[in-house]
Amino acid sequence: MGDDQVLVWGDGEQRREIRGKGGLKRDRYGVVKFPKSMCAPCNNDTSKPFDIAYDTYAQHVETHLLRILPGLDLGSLYGSEWRQKSLDLARYHAKHFGCRMVRDRFPVPQSLRDFMNGAEDMVDGHMAIISTDSVRKAYGSGMSISPAVWASRDMARFTSCVMAAYIGSIGIRYEWVSDGIPDQKRNQFFHHPNPVINYFRNEKDVVMKKTRKPGRFARLLQWAYKP
Repeated sequence: MGDDQVLVWGDGEQRREIRGKGGLKRDRYGVVKFPKSMCAPCNNDTSKPFDIAYDTYAQHVETHLLRILPGLDLGSLYGSEWRQKSLDLARYHAKHFGCRMVRDRFPVPQSLRDFMNGAEDMVDGHMAIISTDSVRKAYGSGMSISPAVWASRDMARFTSCVMAAYIGSIGIRYEWVSDGIPDQKRNQFFHHPNPVINYFRNEKDVVMKKTRKPGRFARLLQWAYKP
C-alpha cells in the first residue's frame, strides 16, 4: 500500500478511510489488522511460504476474469510446484481463519493448527474455491471477509463453523464440523491442479452450502474438457 493510496473499511453499517502506509500501520480503530495472536517465528519465518503463494494467487485473481470459468488452474499458476504451492495457499487461509477465531474468541480447531504445521488434510475441515454473486455486487474488486457463523446443536459447545475470505467475488470457503466430514464430501481444493469454482447467490447460501449452476460459458467449458 503506497503513501498516496486509500483503504476503505466498512462493515455494512459504517465506513472509515485509512490513508497510506502510516495509517495502515497505526490502524487506530483496530479494524483492518488482527490483534497479535501468533508468535513472531510462526507469523514470519514459518508462514513466509504461505504468504508468497497467496501473493501469486492474489495477483492472478485480481488480473483475470475467473467468474465465467468452471475452475481455477492452479497447475498453470504454480507450474510443477502446484502441489506444494496449493497447500501453502490453503495454509495461508488457515492462518487467516485461525486469527479471526482468536480475535472473536472462538476455539481454533486442532486440525487447523496441525494443517498449518504440515498435515496435508483435515478430517473435520474443508476448504473450497467459491464465487458469490452478492459479494461481487457489494465489493467489486475489493477484498472482503464474510461473517463467521458458528453453530451449536446442544447450546453447550460449538459444533460447526463456516467463514470465507474474498478477493473480488472469488473466495476461499472454510467449514469445520466437530464430528468430522466424510471422505467423499471432503474434496479439498488444494489436492487438485484445476479445482472447480463453487458458485453461490449470496452469503446465506454460502453458509448453507447451497450452490447454484455455473454460467453458460463455464458449463460449456466443463462439457468441452470433460474426460
